[in-house]
Amino acid sequence: MKTIKTILLSLLMVLVSFSVLAVSEFHKGDTIRYKFDKMLIEVASTNAITKAPHKLAMQERVQQIQKVLDEMTVVPPADDERITISFRDQDDDLLVWNFKEIELSRTKRNTKSLVVFDDGTTFDKDFGRYCIFFSYRAMDMKLFIDDLDNLSFFLSEEFEKKAQQSEDFMKKEFGEKYKKGIVAWLDLRGDEVKAHYQNNISKNLDMLLLSGGIGSGWIKNTFVSDINFRLGVSFSKKGMFKNLYAVDYSMMYDFSESNENKFFELNHFVALTWEHNFSNTPVSDKWYGFSVGYLVKRNNDFFKENTFKIAVNKKINDTFIVKPELYFNDFFKNVYPGIRLSVAF
Repeated sequence: MKTIKTILLSLLMVLVSFSVLAVSEFHKGDTIRYKFDKMLIEVASTNAITKAPHKLAMQERVQQIQKVLDEMTVVPPADDERITISFRDQDDDLLVWNFKEIELSRTKRNTKSLVVFDDGTTFDKDFGRYCIFFSYRAMDMKLFIDDLDNLSFFLSEEFEKKAQQSEDFMKKEFGEKYKKGIVAWLDLRGDEVKAHYQNNISKNLDMLLLSGGIGSGWIKNTFVSDINFRLGVSFSKKGMFKNLYAVDYSMMYDFSESNENKFFELNHFVALTWEHNFSNTPVSDKWYGFSVGYLVKRNNDFFKENTFKIAVNKKINDTFIVKPELYFNDFFKNVYPGIRLSVAF
């Protein structure tokens, strides 16, 4: 009984560790551009509703930025140039104290580049001779301005009013529990908010999945191989597949004495599987899962009757999946471990 508890605790710790490691990355699926009279704010975040500019302690940060820039001599950019002032990430918070915390770079900009919407509205795509960029885990923000003196706008009541107006508008448009990614331009130069939306790659990607594969592993000190099939449904959130629910069917052959000269006598398992993508960036996936299976057809003595199995699934890439497993019959009797590597095709 002590061995069983140790094995189960180890599997649980592996799952918890996977979850903790995965939360370090955030998929910034929403991009909102706020157009004011003399500046443009671009916010890429995990949630456009809660990450409105005035909700991010912007006034304090702008004061810090101004203090730093007052101590520096910045050569103005040419007409076709942009100076980007980047601030170092300080975990969940951003503190700017002196010039050592920033980086300056110059890039070319296309002053004739425009974004044109269906109603004929246009915006300068490369607006601003200066870009002030800072980020932390759940948000990237860029401030585009033509003159550094325009930073003082963020300390004004007008900025607070316009930003709150944009937040109220977004809540009314999408609600607070939206799922799809948003790419939008909000024109705040008039009395009312005017919204223009761009097609986002983050569309609803829910899909039916049918796949097969082969695998091999080690169970009861014996080499095993299998052919497996999967029927499942994968659900997306803001352009990323996040959850998979599937039924797995596998036919397993063991190279034991009980299966000698009986090549086609396979043991058949059916398993219910749940997998979750813990990654928050589309650049790399972090799929981990859990499955519970049952021996539906027994053709030799390698497995006892009423055999169950539970497994933790780790997807290495689109081809390989590692599965540490526990097998037992009846209610946790005769527990023994196994491990398998599956190759999908």
